[in-house]
Amino acid sequence: MGAFTRSSNFAPHNGLVTRCGAPDDFGGAGRPVRGSLRCVTGDYAPPADLAGRVSRVWWRSGDLPLALPQPAVDLLVFADGSLWLSGPETEARTGRLTAPLTGVRLRPGTCAGVLGIAADEVPLAGMPFPGSGLRDGLRALRAPARPADRAVGQVLRAIRADPGVPVSRHAAAAGVSERQLRRRFLVAAGLSPKAYARVVRLHRAVALARSSPVPDWAEIAVRSGFYDQPHMIAEFRRAVGTSCVRFFQAGGAGGQHPRRHVT
Repeated sequence: MGAFTRSSNFAPHNGLVTRCGAPDDFGGAGRPVRGSLRCVTGDYAPPADLAGRVSRVWWRSGDLPLALPQPAVDLLVFADGSLWLSGPETEARTGRLTAPLTGVRLRPGTCAGVLGIAADEVPLAGMPFPGSGLRDGLRALRAPARPADRAVGQVLRAIRADPGVPVSRHAAAAGVSERQLRRRFLVAAGLSPKAYARVVRLHRAVALARSSPVPDWAEIAVRSGFYDQPHMIAEFRRAVGTSCVRFFQAGGAGGQHPRRHVT
């Protein structure tokens, strides 16, 4: 397979990405409802029994949309049925898919606890995973899980609640050293606590902007955990290649709500 690369194209899988099996694999849920001639996207809620392990199932075709990076491991389903794991992003991917691609976005801890693979061992470029097709992937995710790391779970929730809090405070609240937290966080999430918080801040800023009739970017920066607006602008440019204002005006994709269910 051609490598996945940060801020570059999803490459074809051994030249075999030739058709799309997504509608049937989605259990009759239907084709994605958002898109244009250049880009078609779909986001689906996971099966109810996997909601604690999977945040969403997504489908993409054509040009990759302008989107925020996703700090999560994805189980990818190629058009020939091959399964791959792809590591969490800190910068957005760009480019064009040579054929449709389905992804199952795992919640932090699922990769290590259920699949037995530490999240920080999954490269952004991807690695093969046993099985074929979406149903095999979902079946693997239904396997018994090892106990979750409670300290890491606490810090994950705390970062999502307030991504501007220093990691040292999160570690102290969880009763572990910063070094221990970083090591255990990498296993569960595939990113360091600081890197995870950096991406969460981007998503928080976009969500706040969308909830306001006229976004006050200086206020949004502070509420999202950035030092100030210039800090926010710099982080957006590093992660998505443009400022937060231009990203918002262009209708960039943040954390869309899944619209349908996968069975």
